[in-house]
Amino acid sequence: MKTLTTIEIVEWCKIRSIEVDASGRFTFANDLHCIRFDIPSEIRRLAWFSRFIESNLRPRDRCLVWVTSWGIWESSENWHLYYRLRQSYGDFRLIEEAPGHLFLEYETPDLISFLHLGLSAGWDMHLFLSDNVSRVVVSHDGWVEIALADKLEVERISAEIKKSGLSTALSD
Repeated sequence: MKTLTTIEIVEWCKIRSIEVDASGRFTFANDLHCIRFDIPSEIRRLAWFSRFIESNLRPRDRCLVWVTSWGIWESSENWHLYYRLRQSYGDFRLIEEAPGHLFLEYETPDLISFLHLGLSAGWDMHLFLSDNVSRVVVSHDGWVEIALADKLEVERISAEIKKSGLSTALSD
């Protein structure tokens, strides 16, 4: 994992034709199909849910996780764990200094761990793939939105989420 500053994140996105502003807001391309679903309320399901999100972002060579908001649910945040994970990569900066986390394909377990931590903490996060055909938004308001180029894949995800008991909403 490599951490990125906001300026580096915006540059990474521009190179890949992903339009974003400095706050992490981006517009979905018209050719992407979206599904929004609830984040599980039971903490015991967050590890599964983190793996589920990651598994639907394949194939990929890189995934950028941009933490755009934190401190919303302060009692849920575990800063000690977050910074220890980050320090394991040799990065000692604060999240506000470098809110981006770039994971290579072989770092899947680390991506899942950071997703799990962010979901547990109630952070807003944006995930971008280097191919610019998949994007994810995680909201502290308890929902996740996945946007993919493949409509059939979105329908498959919807069916899988419904089997898990979470509510979904499809949109184009």
